[in-house]
Amino acid sequence: MVKLIIEPKKGKDGQIEFIVTYHDVKTDNQFVVTTTSDLNEAVQRLKETLESEVKASAPK
Repeated sequence: MVKLIIEPKKGKDGQIEFIVTYHDVKTDNQFVVTTTSDLNEAVQRLKETLESEVKASAPK
């Protein structure tokens, strides 16, 4: 199962940063998709990654 996570964290300058992480539990593969202070950008990156994963796993 794949998990896509948006995690808010306080940055060095006091701004909130949103870290978008991809984690494949089955293979324990994990990587950061993006780090941004814009929640809309974080959601967009999450959506793009999810759509890409769905297309890659679709039967051809």
